[in-house]
Amino acid sequence: MVMSELQENNVDVFESDDTEQFAVSKKRRKSNKSALVLLYSFVIFLILLAAAFVGSQAYFRDRVAPGVHFAGSSEISGAQIEKVTNAVNNAIENTKIEIKDDSGKSSVETLKDLSVNIDKDATVQSIMRAKHNNVFTMLMPWMQENVGLKAKLNNDRMDAYVVKKFVSQKDRAMPYTAKFDSSSNSYVVEDGVPGRTIITLPVREAIKRVLENPGKTVKVTVSSRRVEAPIKRDVAQKTVDQLNNLLSKKITLDNGDSKDFTLPKSVLASWIKIDADCTKKKISYKVDSSAADAWLSKELAKNLNQQKVDQEDTYNKQGKFILTTLKGVNGIEVKYSKDFANKVVQAVEKSADAKISVPTSIVKFGIEKKTVEMRVVVNKTDQTISVYKDDQLLKTFPVCSGSNGYYETPNGTYFIYLRYRVQDMRGFNRNGSRYFLPGITWVSYFNGGISFHTALWNNVGIAQGYPAKYGSHGCINMYEQDAKWVFDNCPRGTVVEVVGEQPDGPVRQ
Repeated sequence: MVMSELQENNVDVFESDDTEQFAVSKKRRKSNKSALVLLYSFVIFLILLAAAFVGSQAYFRDRVAPGVHFAGSSEISGAQIEKVTNAVNNAIENTKIEIKDDSGKSSVETLKDLSVNIDKDATVQSIMRAKHNNVFTMLMPWMQENVGLKAKLNNDRMDAYVVKKFVSQKDRAMPYTAKFDSSSNSYVVEDGVPGRTIITLPVREAIKRVLENPGKTVKVTVSSRRVEAPIKRDVAQKTVDQLNNLLSKKITLDNGDSKDFTLPKSVLASWIKIDADCTKKKISYKVDSSAADAWLSKELAKNLNQQKVDQEDTYNKQGKFILTTLKGVNGIEVKYSKDFANKVVQAVEKSADAKISVPTSIVKFGIEKKTVEMRVVVNKTDQTISVYKDDQLLKTFPVCSGSNGYYETPNGTYFIYLRYRVQDMRGFNRNGSRYFLPGITWVSYFNGGISFHTALWNNVGIAQGYPAKYGSHGCINMYEQDAKWVFDNCPRGTVVEVVGEQPDGPVRQ
């Protein structure tokens, strides 16, 4: 009995343990399911968050990031480039500086009036790129970034403008400075004078403020005072010396072939911008790349382009080369770019001689072969010239050759190589005196300075064929119509044979 009761009790205990274990197991299974649900939910949340982040990144790729401020406002957040451009234009238009002097005179000026050059494109791009360099903070609106106007200042021009606005010309103080004098082709000191000036530092500070936060009118007060010339002569003289040293250097540009030219001093001076800063009492200068670019883009091609000229080589009927009657010239076309202007500016700034080759495209000249058909025989014995074509006599003309002795026309075989319709002839007589013969017509050179040409002053010598008395300095004197016939019918490359003996007297009566 006792044993049975114990067994019964044990059974109850066992049953109780099994029930508790089952309940715990069931509870654990429920707990695990809850954890999994929570984990899955968290993962889904992260995925959605990542998707939202990536989506936001894509959305703001071409838009203004949250937290970007311009002109004191964040209203451009999310704006695209067109809206940003309009915002920049409006800000520039609405930015003013009201200047008032100590006499009560006032004036409202725009940034353009005050020589502030706004770079609209750079400003728009700065707004569009603001905060885009950090993908994590880009979308956080509490991480703020202010963007101002991008601009270049010219304080010298601004100072001059404000002084001109508030001080009459007769009362104005002017600095000693440097200026280019075209008559001497050099820089000289321009005298300064004492007078009134405006202290413009408050205006400069106001400009800085409105560039950082544009779109409004800023008021500023300036004062005037009487001063000596704001910049002294010795400062100006030092600048003049530096500039004249710069102008003394030769900057030569070439086309890589046969043409070059040196930049004139007046051109270099037109590129140099002088800044007299009366506030800092100093003069500075720079070579303006824009001015250089404007000049070079127009003038470089005019000076260095060259038209292609095919070469003419003359041969006799046996195929033997005689001479080049027309030298070939390559066709050259300048390939200009602003980079070249910058290269020239850098050379000028170094204040040293420089030779710079311009980028070009080259067309090589061709070679044309010509066969000589014409031949001229100068017979000193009978003082005539005979013209042949393919050994057939065409014409014979009376002439008067070089005088006896030193100026006798030398025998030999030559070629016509240079011709002029009209030429002023200059040279020296044997005694050292000079001669000048203007307007000589129908000139055909065949041996150095010796030519066939019209000699209106020597009709008697030609008529008589009397070089001993009426001879030239070696040239063949001819009647005008005869010299013209030779010019018209005997091209470059024509063979010229000088033969015979010099006569002592006239050969014709």
